[in-house]
Amino acid sequence: MRIKNISCRKILNSGAKWTIETDIELEDGSIGIASIPGGISKGEREVASLEPEKALENIEIIKDKLLDKNFTSQRQFDEFLIKLDATPDKSNLGGNTLLSLSIAFCKACAKSKKLETFEYIHTITEPEISLDEITFSMPQMMVLIFEGGVHGSSGASIQEFMVVVNTVDEGTNIYNNVKNALHEMGKSTNVGAEGAFSPEGFDNFKTLKFLNAHIGGAKIALDVAASEIKDASMIPDYETMLDVFPIVSIEDPYSENDWSGWENFSREYKSKINVVTDDLTTTNIKTLREAIQRGVGNAIIIKPNQIGTVTETLDVILEAQEASWKVVISHRGTDTNDDFIADLAIGTKTDYTKFGAPSRGERVAKYNRLMEITNS
Repeated sequence: MRIKNISCRKILNSGAKWTIETDIELEDGSIGIASIPGGISKGEREVASLEPEKALENIEIIKDKLLDKNFTSQRQFDEFLIKLDATPDKSNLGGNTLLSLSIAFCKACAKSKKLETFEYIHTITEPEISLDEITFSMPQMMVLIFEGGVHGSSGASIQEFMVVVNTVDEGTNIYNNVKNALHEMGKSTNVGAEGAFSPEGFDNFKTLKFLNAHIGGAKIALDVAASEIKDASMIPDYETMLDVFPIVSIEDPYSENDWSGWENFSREYKSKINVVTDDLTTTNIKTLREAIQRGVGNAIIIKPNQIGTVTETLDVILEAQEASWKVVISHRGTDTNDDFIADLAIGTKTDYTKFGAPSRGERVAKYNRLMEITNS
């Protein structure tokens, strides 16, 4: 696939901040477009994300090295980008810079081969299984209902209170049931950074109790984001919560550097629930392998902008699946309308998606893409 043209510009993300959007046009006229999200809470080991102006400059600097060059695969393209950057954390060119090019190239190649993006991803990860032999299905969804921590304005220290559902209808019905119940109580139904509710006066336990009363038997998933909790007294009482509420998944119950906390928690609970790593592993194959070796976790959050290229993201997904870990494809706190991660989830047959609430356009775009794929 020979690259004919590359262009990049600034656009706004959902947090009223600037990010970048990149177009790649191939020799046959196929075009891929990618815009890059950002995180509100970020792991220490995530790759560097440069200011948009610097990212734009970097693309102009390296454009001549990419134009008219023939790349035979996604891996070859991504490895070329990684060598151009030549730093462990992609701080030279920027992880956001590289990812915008990598996803745009992936989308353009899919179009060139007259495939949907999720189909093209499948041909990369499982080339031995033809598209005629596979049925793509909807993953389970962790749908966000309440936001706390650095995402919300309530008294809850837990960052995300989600319900695990099989269809968008289920998630939307629960979301609207909770909204109506809050309205009847006279509570605010304004939404937070990821489209969920954050009523004042709701601590962790009250939020869980209220949520459990309105989910009709669905199960609960939590993102504690413990690295963002500075007061140790605000770390939840996991034993009590798990005894009282139908919680099936807990993400980041301990901070990214508290390996002993993770090890103890995993020994106690990973046979019972999903113990999900995010800040600990940051979509990085080296930290994933360390977590597997130390018996920490049994599920992983996948965020492409934590690592910087499509190929590296796919390598982490395949490594996790090989170890029988559950895989959760996730959005970011400040996101865009780009729906690539929906195709990523379907194409890699991951277990769960985590796209926020069924509210706000940048979140809804992902849910709509899931339905478009699985209903086609």
